[in-house]
Order: sequence, then structure tokens, then C-alpha cells
Amino acid sequence: MLAAECAWAILRAEHTRTRELLARLDTAMKTGDGTRTGKRAASAIEVIERLQAFEETTHRPKGVVMLNMLRGRSSEADELLDELDSESECCNGLLSEAKTTLQRAETGDARAAEEAEALLQRHRQFMYVHLDKEDTLLHSQTALLLTAEEWAAVVSSISKEVHAARVREHRRPPHTGKPRRPH
Repeated sequence: MLAAECAWAILRAEHTRTRELLARLDTAMKTGDGTRTGKRAASAIEVIERLQAFEETTHRPKGVVMLNMLRGRSSEADELLDELDSESECCNGLLSEAKTTLQRAETGDARAAEEAEALLQRHRQFMYVHLDKEDTLLHSQTALLLTAEEWAAVVSSISKEVHAARVREHRRPPHTGKPRRPH
């Protein structure tokens, strides 16, 4: 089924982007000599915001139709979807908590930076497992349970999301190199 492979190629490419952002976040947390806690924290917050925006506006919307079609097809699929939902909530919570903690670290609070690092390590571990489950277990469930017509609808919805993202990108003001968040 060509539609299924097209959909999964896009979703896996986005998983690669998520992994890149996670690696960039890890680098941001390790850069520096310890005397620049605030600068490291600010860099990490910027990456977290990029990761959150990517997940919320780019990646998740592409899977909505597929996940809704899958739900209710089998108890195994429903259990997997519930597990993935729970993991997503946990990851979102850890990332939000780390961001809040990093905001304290921006003022030079080294203890907050250590707390944030521990939260981000847990987040990274959860996220890698989560992405692997989507790439393997979720892929298998969709291959077993979705029809060619349903895959066509999934690809159509992904296409609409890609178009919407391009429109949003065109409307966004050019990046000035300064952080886009208030201090």
C-alpha cells in the first residue's frame, strides 16, 4: 500500500527531526564551563520551545486521523494507543517542568540547572522509547488494521497539514536571531 508507506515515511522523518531536537537539547545542556548556567539554560529553553512547537503544530496533527481510525479496532491497538497517550502526557509534563526549572536556572541557580538536567534525562529516555514504539508497534497495528481507503484519507489529512504548515511559515515574521520569548 503506497499510501501507508508515504504516510509512514513522513511520520518517521518527523521522528528523526524530534530526535535531532532532543540531541540539540542535550548539547545545549552540556555546553559551557559551568559558570554560564544562565546562558545554557536560555539555550535549552529555546530548544524546548522549538521541540514543543514542532510536536504541537507539525507532528501531532498529522497523526490525528490515523489514530482515530485505529481506535476501537482491537483491544491490542487500544491498549497501545492508551499507552502512547500516557507516555505523551508524561513527556509533555517532564518537558514543561524542565522548562520552568530552567527559567530559575537562567538567573544562575546551579541547583535548578541540575534538577532540569535530571528531568530532561528522564524525558529523553521516555521519548526515545515512545518514538520506537510508534515506529514499530504502531506501524504494525496500522498495517494490520487500516484499509487502503483509510490510508488514502490519512495521506490526504497529512497533505492538508503539510499545506497548513507552509502557510503558517509564510505568515511568520523573519527570525531576527533574538529569542522570541519574553524575559
